[in-house]
Amino acid sequence: MAEKIIHRAEALVEVTWRPALAAVYLNWFSEYDEGTRVRDAVLAALDWVNANQVEHWVADVSTSPNALSDADYQWVSGDEFRSAILGSPLRKFVLIPPLPETGQDVGWVAEWEENTLTKFGERVRAKVCKDLDDATLFLTG
Repeated sequence: MAEKIIHRAEALVEVTWRPALAAVYLNWFSEYDEGTRVRDAVLAALDWVNANQVEHWVADVSTSPNALSDADYQWVSGDEFRSAILGSPLRKFVLIPPLPETGQDVGWVAEWEENTLTKFGERVRAKVCKDLDDATLFLTG
């Protein structure tokens, strides 16, 4: 299957299927939205994951100057999102963190792997990757 756009929210995110990574790839141009577009994008990605038995998830926030809204942060930290992930075939998560030039606070990145593993248990692996090459090594290794 070729690379495919799964969901696009203008100036916020593009969600694609990347067969070379066997991954759903969420490229966040900004993570901040006051409406439902973040949740809509994540749920579209999860629908694709479930329909296609996808085991890898990449969240690339490397160029995002804005973090999640408080409401969206609460949602991705909550039981609904946790249950959706646990009910999916996902096994590996990658975070490509904000680059220094975005100006985004990256204090949370150091704890992301541990928090992800704590939230989703031993059946998943998570890694902060500096770039796509690093992510590819983790996902295909």
